[in-house]
Amino acid sequence: MIKIASGIYKMTFGTPEAITPVSVLQPGTRFEAINVLKDHPLPFLQEDIVFEPRKGSVLLDIPLEPNEEVYGLGLQLKSFRQSGSKKKLRTNSDPAADLGDSHAPVPFYVSTAGYGVLIDTARYATFFCGGCKRVGSRQDEEGFKSAGTEKGHWEVKKGSGNMLVDIPAAEGVDIYIFCGDDMKDAVSRYNLFSGGGALPPMWGLGVLYRADWHANQEDVLRLARQIREDDMPCDIFGLEPGWQTNAYSCTYVWDKSRFPDERALIRELNEMGFRLNLWEHAYVHPESPIHNELKPYSGDSYVWDGLVPDFTQPQAREAFVGIHQSTIDAGLSGFKLDECDNGDYIGNWGFPDFARFPGGADGEQMHSLMGQLYQQTMLDPFVAADRRTYGQVRASHALAAPYPYVLYSDLYEHKDFVRGMATAAFSGLLWSPEVRQTATREELLRRIGAVIFSPLAVLNCYMIPSPPWKQYDHDKNHAGEWLEDWPQLTEQCRQLLQLRMRLIPYLYAAFGKYNVQGVPPIRPLVLDYPHDREVFDCFDQFMVGDDLLVAPVVYGSGDIRNLYLPEGRWYEWSAGQWIDGGQWITRQVPVDQVPMFIRKGALIPWAAPVSNVEDGGLLELHPVLYGADEGSCSLLCDDSTSYAYQSEGLTFGTINVSVDRTVSADAVISRRYTIGDVTFVKDEA
Repeated sequence: MIKIASGIYKMTFGTPEAITPVSVLQPGTRFEAINVLKDHPLPFLQEDIVFEPRKGSVLLDIPLEPNEEVYGLGLQLKSFRQSGSKKKLRTNSDPAADLGDSHAPVPFYVSTAGYGVLIDTARYATFFCGGCKRVGSRQDEEGFKSAGTEKGHWEVKKGSGNMLVDIPAAEGVDIYIFCGDDMKDAVSRYNLFSGGGALPPMWGLGVLYRADWHANQEDVLRLARQIREDDMPCDIFGLEPGWQTNAYSCTYVWDKSRFPDERALIRELNEMGFRLNLWEHAYVHPESPIHNELKPYSGDSYVWDGLVPDFTQPQAREAFVGIHQSTIDAGLSGFKLDECDNGDYIGNWGFPDFARFPGGADGEQMHSLMGQLYQQTMLDPFVAADRRTYGQVRASHALAAPYPYVLYSDLYEHKDFVRGMATAAFSGLLWSPEVRQTATREELLRRIGAVIFSPLAVLNCYMIPSPPWKQYDHDKNHAGEWLEDWPQLTEQCRQLLQLRMRLIPYLYAAFGKYNVQGVPPIRPLVLDYPHDREVFDCFDQFMVGDDLLVAPVVYGSGDIRNLYLPEGRWYEWSAGQWIDGGQWITRQVPVDQVPMFIRKGALIPWAAPVSNVEDGGLLELHPVLYGADEGSCSLLCDDSTSYAYQSEGLTFGTINVSVDRTVSADAVISRRYTIGDVTFVKDEA
């Protein structure tokens, strides 16, 4: 056993493989941030873990007490609490059932006992989360009673066994244990070990609108002007596959018949306050100018007749970045990195697990690591240009916290999308429940109501030529037939998106905390209230930052919302009333509202809504103090666009409201904000 940093330990069993997340990704661990934290001992000793080499795999038997609850294992869209479950962590799109397949499976779990465990493997490991009790185990010897003696098997959700991890093809493995005061502390240490949380540019926290994939340059500019005429907030304008000469697989060459002057396109979008984001995937078409150069540094299997670059190889990264460089230099803001997962369920696409790559990985290992290797490859040119980027990605794995890319899916069950916002937070992932095609007004508004509280507010309108607030019906949108009451729907959408814009200073500060402390900016209640059993299964309520509790209404569940308020006093934002915590409440929620509750004592730096965030522009703040005579809030006050913070550190400033209602602010606040009058919301209780 080796102590890595305060509360972080490494154990080695057998002979670990050369290709693992830690060895390949080489995280920039934030030792200075970790080592100021309180030290914690191990929850168990190395000799308490049973390591068993088996035919074709190795098995870890890790202690797990019956009263421990387990969360994590990456982006899990079908389940939240993992206690008693069996999960085979395999990178896959469109998983058919709750078996562990995921866009972002992560071999990291966290326990309510206040520790987390990372199994450093790129294999498709299977986790038995307490549901398998072994003959001759401690639990067997101590006479634990089977739950099945009192309940039917269909009622038994959790066993009393240890955590068993079966790792195929390996002869050994390293594990890392993160020990803290509670689960949030353990997750934060894991994120700091990974390199600290991603810090997007401030404009990245605005709205991303993805256009019809059939659009040409003229269509794109017309749509951009329409969004501005509708006074709809939007910072990022995304193009889907149609911008390239070939997209399945990709050439990364602009189709001049549709986009004759991409530099003019970027310039005109920038003049309207938009940043351009481009869709692509990493499979290289035979007609791509880099195809022949990449061939020696690619895998031995094609995907859609395209090469699969081995991004562990510097030659592959250099060639791949090179074909994008001129567009990046012209002002491109970022990418949507699609289909870097795998397709076993729909279409049966992807390279096989037996594929081989020049860097030594096989297909199984590359499926696990390709998402992050792709992210790192496309991040490098922006770091070199000292311009922050913020984009989308469809696959990730362990140690993902530092990457400024937000996960998404072609799946669309809203309940699963909302659950993903909770499960992502346990494993250093960012997830957006993006809005795509909707069938009704209610669906459009409910989905927007959830996405505005996510890491990236995405309206992916790639199937329709005009905005959905004019017409959400696919065929009628294409026919140019607007809703009779489209002005009303437009206003409802505008109000929701403006709520997002009003929260940007608050969200940006939360991401700053994510970067320097590892605390997830959007997280399930169980991370903040680990001793309250009422929140153990609350997958559809979140803390946004430290002071906002949000409970989106899942589309299809009606307008009656049952939700839980933890201990304390909470201000119900829409109703304007105070409520005691520690209880379940029921609300009837209109389609254009989202239940939001503000912690007593919070000073929220509400911003005046803007259509987009300007570089160097000042945001006007109207702080509100809830239920207290004095209070303060911390805001991130860097330039919000460069990587200077990586060498200089982040600069936070504080706004203070004193008992006599005078307002003071650190001088750095004026770099990004002006402060208007403070409003006081009293609690008369």
